[in-house]
Amino acid sequence: MNDIKKPVLRAAAAVIALAACGLAHAAELPAGTVISAENIDKVKNDTFEGHTIASLLTEKMEWRIRNSGMKVPLAKAKEIPLDPKWVKASAANAGKTKINAETCQVDGWQAGQPFPDIDMKDPQAAEKVIWNWHLGQLSGDLAHAPFFTQVLIDGEKGVHAEPVAEFIRYSMKGRLSGDAVEGDGSERGRQLLYFKAPSDMKGLGTFTVMYDNAKVPDVWAYIPAVRRVRRLSGGAWMDPVGSSDQLQDDLEIFNARPCWYTGYKMLGKRTVLAVAHSKTPLWNRNGKTFEEKYPVLENKAPFWNMNGNVYEPREVYVIEATTPSEHPYSKKVLYVDTKYPRIYYGEAYNRKGEFWKMMEFHSYPAKAEDGFTDVRSAGGAIIDFQRNHATVFLVDSGSWKTNVPGMSQKDFTLQTLQAAGR
Repeated sequence: MNDIKKPVLRAAAAVIALAACGLAHAAELPAGTVISAENIDKVKNDTFEGHTIASLLTEKMEWRIRNSGMKVPLAKAKEIPLDPKWVKASAANAGKTKINAETCQVDGWQAGQPFPDIDMKDPQAAEKVIWNWHLGQLSGDLAHAPFFTQVLIDGEKGVHAEPVAEFIRYSMKGRLSGDAVEGDGSERGRQLLYFKAPSDMKGLGTFTVMYDNAKVPDVWAYIPAVRRVRRLSGGAWMDPVGSSDQLQDDLEIFNARPCWYTGYKMLGKRTVLAVAHSKTPLWNRNGKTFEEKYPVLENKAPFWNMNGNVYEPREVYVIEATTPSEHPYSKKVLYVDTKYPRIYYGEAYNRKGEFWKMMEFHSYPAKAEDGFTDVRSAGGAIIDFQRNHATVFLVDSGSWKTNVPGMSQKDFTLQTLQAAGR
């Protein structure tokens, strides 16, 4: 054998041996293992349900684990029960729906997700996934959270405010109980939000009419101090929500009409760790201590990590969404479940293209008042890493109701907001 080749072959054999040694020491981690800064380097090459830990963590998740105190307790993946009405309505859309860019609508859509079969080779695949989220969520025709809080957190000092509010969203179109459409068909839905505490915010609220076309929502605010209603600007969907870290567009991570963004790019499909079967409740409004009030938050800096919840492998689409020029962000990167419309993570970048915020929402399946199987948010975090501050959204899940019988569009008007604020 050529003497020059011998060292090369020996070196190759050594590399192969090292690789084999690494594989031999890789292990399948048990459920309950907690990924943290202390063990991430040791377990990155280990697997969980057949996936390496390295592949299950997004770049920003790994960065948070290493630098921002995030911990990830592992849980076995479980199927999400999909309501039969929703499944049937979604299947009926196959081959019948089409994005109409001129009218900012999905032609042929009645209910369910408008595009039940996503082809990764389709140039509109990413946009169709976003339309599925916008029109086809498993949220029921009426979602009512009587108590939720926006916990405002300073990354060094901890919680400094905890306003409590009530939220109702009523679907006017795409309904799965009774008539599919209420009204003249122009409205997508109506939304009420008003604060219950603290005293200086009590009664403050908004009433929003969302349309099933390019028109921006009509939003009115009730100001209890002057007992007056004020109409907000048409660009309110890009405005901050009070003094929180989220924009109106950040509610549930993505809260815009898909056509208001300038474009979407499908970055791929992968499996990540996310919370799809959240513990509940994540907020005890009668709790006395930090630990009693916020069962999954860790009472140490930066205070916003929901380290006590359970993360399972979920297959997601990774989508880059480009914002209009007047938006505070330049883009969002979204991680959307492939089995049903649900966004687990969002990354927001500023106008310089720098990483700015990370959004993380935890969900769980539940039964509505009429038996409908819906998916609800137990909580979520919107973290502004540039100012070391976060808003953690938490729900009193025990009081949440979906599809309350006997209610109609007449129960959700501007007068409803005024009455609630007085």
